[in-house]
Amino acid sequence: MKFKRIKLELFNGKNFDLKKKIIAAIVVSVVFSVMSALLNQHDKAVMSTLTRPEPGETDEIKQIKVLDKKGEVLAQLNVNIEPRQLSENEIFEYFDNAFEEIKTKMLKENTDLNHVTSDLNLCDTAQNGVVELEWYSTDYELVGYDGKVNNRGFSDSDERRVKLVLITKYGEYRKEYDIEVNITAPQYDSYTRIKVHAEDGIKQAADSNPESSDIKLPEYIDGQAVDYEYGNETNSPVVFIGLGGVAVILIILMDKKKSKDAADKRKKELVYDYSEIVSKLTLLLGAGMTTRMAWHKIADDYNRKKQNEGFILRPAYEEMYETDCNMQAGVSEGIAYERFGKRCGTREYMKLASLLQTNLRKGTSHIRELLEVEVNGAFEKRKNLAKIKGEEATTKLLFPMLLMLVVVMAIIMIPAVMKFRM
Repeated sequence: MKFKRIKLELFNGKNFDLKKKIIAAIVVSVVFSVMSALLNQHDKAVMSTLTRPEPGETDEIKQIKVLDKKGEVLAQLNVNIEPRQLSENEIFEYFDNAFEEIKTKMLKENTDLNHVTSDLNLCDTAQNGVVELEWYSTDYELVGYDGKVNNRGFSDSDERRVKLVLITKYGEYRKEYDIEVNITAPQYDSYTRIKVHAEDGIKQAADSNPESSDIKLPEYIDGQAVDYEYGNETNSPVVFIGLGGVAVILIILMDKKKSKDAADKRKKELVYDYSEIVSKLTLLLGAGMTTRMAWHKIADDYNRKKQNEGFILRPAYEEMYETDCNMQAGVSEGIAYERFGKRCGTREYMKLASLLQTNLRKGTSHIRELLEVEVNGAFEKRKNLAKIKGEEATTKLLFPMLLMLVVVMAIIMIPAVMKFRM
């Protein structure tokens, strides 16, 4: 009887919304169940191929199960999949596309290559990082290797042509392009033009007669007669000298405190990231990578993420990236790891550097087991740091809580005292 009464109440007019909600919940549950079953069936599908990342993308680590014909799991693998290599025809097509891309990118604030008035943007890569670039200039004094244009002394009618040699690279393949650039006088607004010409005129006057005690200032700047006067000078009273001395002392003390706080913060961030770094090294070594490849992989992934807006720099990964750059520049792995440990300056990273150096010298076969031990200890330290941060946050809340207590006591006590006096 109770069941029938509940059933009737559900389907009468008053509980119609409840009925709709129950039906909607049942439908959503069924839909998600079906989707979950389909996804699980897709995940369990037998594979025969792996899809590589496209050129310019990062390596992918995929988890794969090895099954026998009965469907029993024989092994689980973490496979590192490198990006697809370009064919020879694709490489030269990429080179040509990179050349067209660079001709636009290098202009920066200039209108075209025949009227270059300011610095150029000589990129290191093109085509989303697939093609590497090298630059050479026939006149480095006029156009530097970094794209800086030195045309400050040009008059409006001056112009000089410079040939820039662009070398596109992919693996062992190279292709060279010549880019003609016409350098003309820089474009200034009226104030900057007067300022630049005045600086050049005064410098020329000073250089023309360095033995003279007086420098004769030019009478005309940019075809306009000019006069000169010193900037506003005021005599500072003694009190200002005293205040200046106090300000200097305060600045020194604040700078020391700021440096100490920055060093403490850096040390905490280094220790906090240690467990993550060692864990990544252990995972990549377990995937079959060498120590050098694993180090480069971590540093390269961090460098790519750093290009995003709002990314917060992390000192441990910055030091790893610098170490990776040193090794690419020819520094031996052992020396690079040693410098890495010294730059970090904490016991954890010095120990990590020592383990990596020992592995290089003696070929330790248990490097992964040693790193796993480090991971366990590092995660314990990270949990302790999290607890300390929580306690510090609680301590910082004490002062606002005390203020609230004072306000509440004032609200209660003031009316009572006023009433007592009445």
